[in-house]
Amino acid sequence: MTSFLLQSMSLPRPETTEPLLYVRGDGDVQISDSRAVLRRGAEISFDTSFGVFAAGRWRRLTTIENLFAIISASGSGRVEIVGVENKLFGSIQKEKIVASASISSSGATLVEVPNFGERKFGTYFVRVSAEESDVVVTGGHWSTTTKAARETRLSLSITTFNRQDYVKPTVAKVLHLEKTVETLRGKMRVLVVDNARNITFDAEPGAPITVVQNPNLGGAGGFARGIIHLRNEGWSTHILLMDDDITLEPDALVRTFALFSFARDEKLCVHGAMLSEERGWMQFEAGSKYRWRSLYPLRAIGREDDLRLRKLALRDAKEKKFAYTAWWYTAFPVSITRDNPLPIFVRGDDVSYGLLHTGKHSVTLNGVIVWHADFGLKNNPSSLFYEKRNFAIIDTLVFDRHHWWHLARRFIALSFRNLFSMRYASVEYMIRGVRAFLQGPAALMATDHSALHDDLRKVSEEKPGPLSAELAAVKITKPRIKPIRLIGFALAVPLVGGYILPKALRRNDLKTAPIDSRAVGLATRYNRILYRHDRLPEGFVVERDSRRFFALLREVCVVTKDIALNYRRLKREYREAYPTLVSDESWQKRFDS
Repeated sequence: MTSFLLQSMSLPRPETTEPLLYVRGDGDVQISDSRAVLRRGAEISFDTSFGVFAAGRWRRLTTIENLFAIISASGSGRVEIVGVENKLFGSIQKEKIVASASISSSGATLVEVPNFGERKFGTYFVRVSAEESDVVVTGGHWSTTTKAARETRLSLSITTFNRQDYVKPTVAKVLHLEKTVETLRGKMRVLVVDNARNITFDAEPGAPITVVQNPNLGGAGGFARGIIHLRNEGWSTHILLMDDDITLEPDALVRTFALFSFARDEKLCVHGAMLSEERGWMQFEAGSKYRWRSLYPLRAIGREDDLRLRKLALRDAKEKKFAYTAWWYTAFPVSITRDNPLPIFVRGDDVSYGLLHTGKHSVTLNGVIVWHADFGLKNNPSSLFYEKRNFAIIDTLVFDRHHWWHLARRFIALSFRNLFSMRYASVEYMIRGVRAFLQGPAALMATDHSALHDDLRKVSEEKPGPLSAELAAVKITKPRIKPIRLIGFALAVPLVGGYILPKALRRNDLKTAPIDSRAVGLATRYNRILYRHDRLPEGFVVERDSRRFFALLREVCVVTKDIALNYRRLKREYREAYPTLVSDESWQKRFDS
């Protein structure tokens, strides 16, 4: 019976920054350029985040009935499959060799997992050892002979705007996979929606890639164009939405395709975790919860997990429920919904789509990841315009029990935190965002989002940028312990952020704070703050401006009153307008503009 590739066991490539995500070595092991040389007595093991086979998750989610590993190796040595028993009270019980074989002279050693359906082992990994002579290993894979539950045809939809340095390598990886991996050949295509209308690819004749030129309608406009195009084309069973500024782990596509092919739930959706581009071992998010009553509703799962840790790689973690999936890597069946994304650009389009359609069906899987730049460097006041406008619309549409006081509380609290930390431009853009929400769905429909975005991007304050040598040399302020910070935060209220203090009691020393923080305590005592990245020489300086502070305070009060007076009507209007907002016809008008 024909085998089906489930996932690869890759060795670090030349561009790999974190080899321990792929393989571990013991003894005299030399690893370079996707190749490992083991001297006599040495071994390598794939007990890593990308190398293990998460058997528990595959059993729960799919119909696969058997499993085997094939290792590409030569020399005198041995291949072992090690089973890791399910966790008990949060700790690993034990590991056991469940199958082994001598390295085959053919160059490909096959080892089958016995009794795969037995639930005793939640995780498997392969170990290769050199015995009588050196062993050379070039990789391996996990496969099954189980018949696929359904035919899968996967189309990637990548939205881009002048990100050629990222998009072209990503597309090249995808096309190479489609050409060289038998399971994917003829079953995977690439659609690039080019919002800048200037990208070209040097693909081979007949390569499965299509480029669609699009007005600059942001991520939501590009992904809506991709979804509508692929739905109308009728070839794809599943769509994978992917950002243009990520670095892709290619095997993520192999695993995603296999999950869809064997999924028990035909509505299964797959979310790729995001790892930090600056610290390639650190997980930023593997799905997220959404707490609509909270000041900060987005609650990332797996934030700052170190994926190099063996204990994290070996655990059989049950699937976590999350609310939405981010569009740096989100895959779903075409049939999941006829709705298109909301026309709420830059922030929240993926949140609304996940809350309404894909989130409750979504899962993550080890090795299904991308690397992405730190969001702290992308945030600026214009981001807050989109957050305030878009999340207000999302809460209004999705949550029946969301009322005006929930929106007002979040707006007031976040406005005060920014005001009290001297981030005036942030407050100005928050006010502008809430006022855009208060204008209602008709105004949203009439918005020229490209022109709006160009206008919003003109902001020059509170925008991360390269620091001068003088600012980069400023000593980073050591954070106070949390109780002291809380006291400072509490004192900021009666002291009105320090604005009622005599000037003699405020200091002009330049203090630093994390770039994505609101340094309320520091801002009460000091007149200037350098918000800077903790690892990169980027940031910005803010300075106290009493006149601007009190003017913005008055505006916050006025906008809060408007929320209370208009929210109930707006909730009804947005819900009535939703079918039109997400329709093919509505989006087509934008595409044609």
